[in-house]
Parts: sequence; C-alpha cells; structure tokens
Amino acid sequence: MSHSSRSGRREFLKMAGTGAAAALITTGSAFGAPSNSIPVMKVGALGLDYSFWDIWANLLSPKGKYEETSLLRMRPAYVWDKDTQKARDFADKWDCEVVSRYDAMLGKVDAVLVGDLILAPWQHLLLRPYIQAGIPSFLQRHWSDSLVHMDEMLELAAKHSTPVMATVPFEHNDQASIALRQLKTAGEVGGAFATAEIPDEPHFHIPYLMMKILGYDVESISMNTYDVRKTGFLSVDYFYPETAQRKPFVLSMQGAGTDLFSFNIICKQYNVSASIPAGSDAITRFLPQLIDIQRTFEKRTLYQPLEVMRKKFRCLQTAYYSKMERNGAPVKIETVPADWAIPRWKPDAYSADDFKA
Repeated sequence: MSHSSRSGRREFLKMAGTGAAAALITTGSAFGAPSNSIPVMKVGALGLDYSFWDIWANLLSPKGKYEETSLLRMRPAYVWDKDTQKARDFADKWDCEVVSRYDAMLGKVDAVLVGDLILAPWQHLLLRPYIQAGIPSFLQRHWSDSLVHMDEMLELAAKHSTPVMATVPFEHNDQASIALRQLKTAGEVGGAFATAEIPDEPHFHIPYLMMKILGYDVESISMNTYDVRKTGFLSVDYFYPETAQRKPFVLSMQGAGTDLFSFNIICKQYNVSASIPAGSDAITRFLPQLIDIQRTFEKRTLYQPLEVMRKKFRCLQTAYYSKMERNGAPVKIETVPADWAIPRWKPDAYSADDFKA
C-alpha cells in the first residue's frame, strides 16, 4: 500500500473513532432524533451540464409531467450553474430562482442535489459550505476524483452530522431487496454475472446494485474498455476473497445487452436473477431513488453508512486505475494511492477559483 493510501485511511479511521462519527460510519443513524417531517422540502439544484436535473425536475416540479404523484415532497426551489443562461432557462422551465454563486443557497434550502457529472471532481469544494452548515447533500457520481477529496467530504459530514448520500438509481429498485431475501436460502455463491444497457463507466450503475446485494468486501478489480471517457465496450470484474462463510468468487459485469440491467447469481441451491427492460419510464427508473433521498433527508439519517460510500468510491477509483495504470490487469483496492485521480470529463470546465468563499 502506498504512503498516501495508508495516510488517507489512517485519517479516516481516526475520524471514525470519535463520537458521532463512529456511529455514523457503523450504523448510519447518529443524528439524534429525526426532525419533524417537512411538508415540502426546498431543494437546490447544482449543476446543469451532463445532468439529471431535467429528469428529476420532471418528477419533482409542479410543472413536471409526473407532478401528480403524492409520494414526493421535494421541489426545485433554487438553481446554480456556472453558465448563467443555462440556469435561467432551467429556472424558467421549472419555476425556481437562480442564484449567482454556488454557495448562495445557504439559509434558503432544506437540501441540495448535485445533478452534474462534470462537477464530480469539484464536489468537495462545491458542497463544503452546505455540509458545514448541516444541509443534506446528494453527491453526483462518480462522487469525487480521488479518495483524498472523497474523505474530505465524508469527514465534514461526520463532524457536522450532515446527511450525505451517494447512490445510483439501480440501488433503489426492489430487485436488490428481493435478491437479498432469496440469497438467504440459495446457498453459497459460486459466481455472478451482470449487464447494464449503457456501458460508459459513470453510467455503469450495475456495480453499485451488485455490491448492495453481494456485499462490499471486494478485494481486487479489473476494468477493460477502449476509452474510459467514451461510451463503448466495457467489462469489469470484482474479486470477492474467501471468508469463513464462503469460497472466493468473481462478479463479472459488462456494459452490454438489451435490458436496462440484468443479473444472475450462481448459488449452490438455486440461482438468483432479475432484470428490468430497457426503455423503462422515469417513474420506474428514478422515483424509488427520489423517494429514498426524500426519506433520508427528512429524517436526517444516512441511506448508507459513510464507510460504505467510501468503499463504493474506492471500487470505482480502482477500476479506472486498473485500465489506465495496469492495462486492465486486476488491482488490489488498497494498493491504489489515495491521491490518484480519475480523469475529469471536462478538465477545463471548472477550477478551484470557481468555489472561493
């Protein structure tokens, strides 16, 4: 393990051993008593380039196609993007207010949601004032560019008892909970296969769904693709090591197929499998995630412990490292330097100067 990786891990574990932070990481529920339910949460929209915000707004805004659902009580109330005209167009479409600075929503919103993949490498700067202020924050994948910056956000969240969330829509589908129940009687896992319709890595939701089902104790990862920043062929293998309860096995995933996602877990007694067809509407794909975001932020708890969010990011970081530094060979997660950075989709889109206090 590199010095930077060991150092980052030591600091995180040191933080994890103190007070509320320890409970947050192990249980995800050390925020005290849940607050009273907020009838309608005012949400800040951050980032509109390569963004999910139009899809989310279509479900959340009174002007949206799906506004009639009574399950959602979040509304886009404020919007910020570096491109002011883009922010104005969004505000006009979804009936919200433009703010001139990234941190100008402080004191105005109940939560902020980053929708922009381009912003991922700068989220530790973008979200710092909100996490410090205790405002629930949703991180857009791939969540960070390095473990150093990911840990910066998680440490702030623990210090300020701020709910943070970093998920992809697949993790919220019923297929995950159904598979977990089936695995209780299916016997020992011998291997697993999964596909996702869209093959570029930031859209490659399937690893996070499969880890929710199979666990987060991945030891090594390999990723093969033509270009990490373009849609195309993609194959990723996660190696699960032997434990007292099981033999080692491999989870093999590909960006291929006609289903939105599909998986087949090979077990001793019977296989556990599921799929969702491609072309599913926004209700099927995004409503479960938005409901869980709303529930999590209203109750001021965590959807997943901070350590799980950390492990998910480490797996993504290792996949990129495998392709870019080891030509697709398997790489043990703990050997990836904490400061090794995933390439930025648009390197010149932002700079640290954009997030000065």
